[in-house]
Amino acid sequence: MTIRAPYRTIAALGGALLVMLLPGPEAAAAGEEAVREPVQEQVQEPVLQGEEITGGSNPGDAVALSSGTQYLDEFTTGTLHYRIPREVAHSTLHVGITTLGQSGDGDQVRVEMGTWEGDLCASDTISSSASGFLDHLRTTHVAAGPPLDGGADGTCGSSEEIVLTIELNADPEDAVSVGQPLEILVYEEPRPVRLGELPPPDEGFDHDWRDIGRDVSGALEVEPGRSFGMAPELEPGSTYEVTIRPGETQIFRVPVDWGERLQAEAFFPEPDEQRADRLAGMGSVSLAVTNPLRALVDHDSGTLSTSSATQNRVNPGPVRWFNREFSYTMLAGDHYLVVTADEHDASESLSLLYRLTLDTFGEAGDGAPAYPDDYEGAWPTFSGGEVTADGPGTGALTRISALGDSTAVVAVLAVVGLLLIGSGSIVLVRVIRDPRPLPDGAGPVPWQGPAPQGPAPQGPAPQGPAPQGQQVYGAGPYGQPPSSPSRYGQRPDDHGPPAGGAAPEPPPWGPGPERR
Repeated sequence: MTIRAPYRTIAALGGALLVMLLPGPEAAAAGEEAVREPVQEQVQEPVLQGEEITGGSNPGDAVALSSGTQYLDEFTTGTLHYRIPREVAHSTLHVGITTLGQSGDGDQVRVEMGTWEGDLCASDTISSSASGFLDHLRTTHVAAGPPLDGGADGTCGSSEEIVLTIELNADPEDAVSVGQPLEILVYEEPRPVRLGELPPPDEGFDHDWRDIGRDVSGALEVEPGRSFGMAPELEPGSTYEVTIRPGETQIFRVPVDWGERLQAEAFFPEPDEQRADRLAGMGSVSLAVTNPLRALVDHDSGTLSTSSATQNRVNPGPVRWFNREFSYTMLAGDHYLVVTADEHDASESLSLLYRLTLDTFGEAGDGAPAYPDDYEGAWPTFSGGEVTADGPGTGALTRISALGDSTAVVAVLAVVGLLLIGSGSIVLVRVIRDPRPLPDGAGPVPWQGPAPQGPAPQGPAPQGPAPQGQQVYGAGPYGQPPSSPSRYGQRPDDHGPPAGGAAPEPPPWGPGPERR
């Protein structure tokens, strides 16, 4: 019997794949061991998501960004340039930036929004540390739009495009964030039509805590998210029972309407004596809340007690449009609860049980701005989270992780492998059942009928070349807009900037320490 070349190749590939999928003796022994002992799951670190882009290295190459989209880029040694076209007249353009945290001395991140004429509309510097997220994440939110008092727009509220630049405040040779991912959110908010009817800003940063209960017996289960885009939605008025390991970041989503105020508590029960010994040397646990653009609104952190219960609470003010004068509680939409735990020597084998209780107060929709008819009730929503990054670069493996749970991905690959094995086996069986003999010295010849009986016939080889086998071949900021020369260079259409003096820094946006 002779197996022809194409079938030999298919059968060989199927057999090799079968060998790869079947566990050998060592793997089988390891599997039995895993059954006898609990499997230690890997600590889940936070990840970023978005549509992959590469910011321009100079103003002429600025990349256009669209409202309602989240993007994923990575830091370089230079300045990243983007441009945001204004699609709605007199609108406010919001930008949210999220980066991964850094332990020890990290890099500061400078974020600016301005015009091609050189006016600086908004800016912020992300600190090298972020106590609110225990240095696991770093975020900020800047915006460029008309003055809050309803006066003349100025260039920041009327320019057809706003320029966004992001750069590391570090010596290129010492920068540790080069190659690290950053997530960019863009949201265009229409200007309200009746500003004078909106409630004044909430200037009280110390709000009284209202009892929200702690439903231990009725606590619900929930699978935390590793990113803002993967965060599961929580129901106000509920208690959830969650387990976190040291070094992890867990993110949850809570819709908060205009006029509503969110309260949340992370309660860690008192550990028993055995667990208390294992918790010795454990650092802090933190509970934080962010607005829809991921800016930190409030946080509470502290050392995890080994002798009593530990509780962290967040209690930001109500969401109001004019809050943008003082804080980040200025947009209705999905807010995020972020629970983080410091690393520990026994991070992968130690788990911490806590109960997350939350509720909202106030009348939903109270003080909501009246937008133009086409945008009535619009909340910030973002698409484009198909690529996931948890470190330098966003290669093929990170794209696979964005498909979903790793178990599901492995299952799909296994099914494909089994289908290939099955196809190869069918071909192999058919070839084996074909008992065609070949004359001595001859290549494969087409089958012409039933196999002859007895020994192969003798004689000269057929004339002409023997048939050849088939070959197989195997990617705030509401500062006063001063007049100044362009700090961004020429825009992509090569209109040069006017001359003038240097641009002063706009005042920061937010209540100081509460911003980080």
